[in-house]
Order: sequence, then structure tokens, then C-alpha cells
Amino acid sequence: MSDNLTAARSDDRRKALVALRDTLAGLLDTTESQVHAQLSAQYRGTLAEIAEIDAAVSAKPKGLRDELKAKRETKGRGAASNASANA
Repeated sequence: MSDNLTAARSDDRRKALVALRDTLAGLLDTTESQVHAQLSAQYRGTLAEIAEIDAAVSAKPKGLRDELKAKRETKGRGAASNASANA
């Protein structure tokens, strides 16, 4: 079974995109220049989707502790900007 098929069957979108990214990168290195534009477009789109998933995951608080920490940091930034505005 291919890596792409295994990743697709895992129902993990990121894992499937990473397998596709790797396949596309390999094809870019081994195919004739006639298809490079199409492969490059697919490759860039795949990279963008992976980055989108990673950004959403890293932006999400991991638990109550991280959520409280994020709230404190947000309040701290607001207080710092108010202090500089009052100076």
C-alpha cells in the first residue's frame, strides 16, 4: 500500500497532506519540465493547507492552564499599552 493511501485511510487530514507533499516533492525532482508548473501549484497549495492546520493547532489553548495564561498575557498587553498611552 502506498504512503498516500495509508495516510488517506488514517482519516488524519494533516497526515494525508504531508504524504501528498512528499510525493509531489519527489515528482518535482524526477519529472520532465512540462508538468512542473502543475506540480508546483499543487505543491504550494498543499504546503499552504499544512501551514493552515498547524497555525490553527498552535493557536488553540491546550487546556485550562494555557487558557488562563493566554488571558493574563492579553490583559498584560492591554495594561502596557494603556500605560504607554498615558505617559
